[in-house]
Amino acid sequence: MKRVLSLPRRGAGFTLIEVMIVVVIVGILAAIAYPSYQRYVQNTREAEAQGQIMELASTLEAYRAKHFSYKDADTKLSTLAPELSGSKYYEAKITPGASNQSYTIEANPKTGLMSGKPKLTYGSDGTKSW
Repeated sequence: MKRVLSLPRRGAGFTLIEVMIVVVIVGILAAIAYPSYQRYVQNTREAEAQGQIMELASTLEAYRAKHFSYKDADTKLSTLAPELSGSKYYEAKITPGASNQSYTIEANPKTGLMSGKPKLTYGSDGTKSW
């Protein structure tokens, strides 16, 4: 009787090369997706700040109707716009005009993720930069 030598059976599993290929593919996908995700987060935070600035502008109009000017509105930012003044991503301030009959709202980005984003401004005459 003749003996036939057989090759050992390959075990069920992945080879090192197959695993390395998957790791490289996942790395490439992550390198593409992460910057896109960061831009999405930046844009979302910027849009949120824009909405809060518009709410503050509305509140300032009510303040002017009650006090007949915007005098001392800059010292009451935390009362007039608590969400905007407590924001982790923007630092806001109100600058009344020379005669206290106008104002400018500015919001500057203040965190590392928001660096590179422009300053948001809104004026009582409706001018805005964003």
